[in-house]
Amino acid sequence: MSARLIDLLARLAPRERVLLAVLVLGVLPAALWFAVLEPLATRRVAAEAELREARALAGWVSARAGELAALDQGDSTGPRAPVGLSAVEQSLISAELRGAVSELSNRTGGGIELRFETVAFADLMHWLSAQDPGWGYDIDAFRLRAATAAGEVAAELRLMPQD
Repeated sequence: MSARLIDLLARLAPRERVLLAVLVLGVLPAALWFAVLEPLATRRVAAEAELREARALAGWVSARAGELAALDQGDSTGPRAPVGLSAVEQSLISAELRGAVSELSNRTGGGIELRFETVAFADLMHWLSAQDPGWGYDIDAFRLRAATAAGEVAAELRLMPQD
């Protein structure tokens, strides 16, 4: 095999030998790099970036779970006495939602009916998050319907005293 190669190279002109050397030593490694190694390196960089992003997301979720566990431990006092209709109304006023309330009334058995014809969804959810768990009510019924404006809903809530 090597005798054949030596014989082939001996028959070539010096210019052909240089051209063959450039081809073997320059073009073939470059072709190998661009066809095989560079795509592998690009995929590796992308995979490492995805791994960093996944680890960051896992850390964020873990931190939120820790915060939630700390919040749950702080509310171990059990059910609280209901705050009453006027306190619910005051919380609506302080959250600037009282104008959006179309019905606020007592129910038999100590419950409260609350209806919003049109309210910003984010504002309603923020108010509900701020009220629970300290207001002494469980949400017995909760209904949302999309309103005509984007980001707004019609909502109905039935609150019952905690057991």
